[in-house]
Amino acid sequence: MQTHCYRLELRKVGTFALSLLMIGLLFSSCASRKDVAYVQTPEQVMTVASNGLQDARIRAKDLLTVTVESSNPEAVAAFNGIYWTPNQQYSTYAQQARSFLVDNEGNVELPVVGLTHVGGYTMREAESHLKEILKKYITDISSVNIKIQNYKYSVIGEVRRPGTFTSENTKVSIFEALANAGDMSIQGVRTEVKLMRENPDGHREIVTLNLQDPNILSSPYYYLQQGDVVYVQPNDAAAQSANIGAATGIIFSIASLTLSVANILISLLVK
Repeated sequence: MQTHCYRLELRKVGTFALSLLMIGLLFSSCASRKDVAYVQTPEQVMTVASNGLQDARIRAKDLLTVTVESSNPEAVAAFNGIYWTPNQQYSTYAQQARSFLVDNEGNVELPVVGLTHVGGYTMREAESHLKEILKKYITDISSVNIKIQNYKYSVIGEVRRPGTFTSENTKVSIFEALANAGDMSIQGVRTEVKLMRENPDGHREIVTLNLQDPNILSSPYYYLQQGDVVYVQPNDAAAQSANIGAATGIIFSIASLTLSVANILISLLVK
């Protein structure tokens, strides 16, 4: 009877040790609320200085659509890729024919106008610039509208839906980008988000952003540029769990085997 109780107690100790191991692995990836909250400030209301509009600027390889508006559509038809038939019926070229690729020097080849420099301009600046050029041909111009068709950015790393996103709105903040990617997972490091950007001059840069710092709202990197890549790094627990996850089955198998061997040895020793 005493031997049976002794075996039972040893098995309980082994089971308890295995349970502690499982609980330790489970809680090793836990994070506090302070680790996962954005824009942390003790104040209920705060004001962050503005850093300008930070509108996206046209750069090489951008694909633009240009639309010229007028109270006399026939007068601006040629500028919009529209031609008139003898019976006053008109049609437009395919959408691809009305899209204009910005070359490496920042120029686009536009109907009638020809080669025009728009690189480095915001959309509003480019529209004003083109409107002034068009006045040489026609004065009855209501407006000029320019859009970037291929405004894309990518979000990768510890987010729920990583991928490349296209936006009609060329003013996307880093928080909007993360929202489109399903937000960060709990394992994402909010204080060391990497933003990779290629500038119009071809220079590449990698900056580290602290999304818990309220001053992020005035950062020149708060709004994304086309082609930006946002990388959310995993925290230490997530990085470790990647290794632990692959080895967890092996660990539990070894633990189970150890307990089985211990039970056999106990049975032999207490006889």
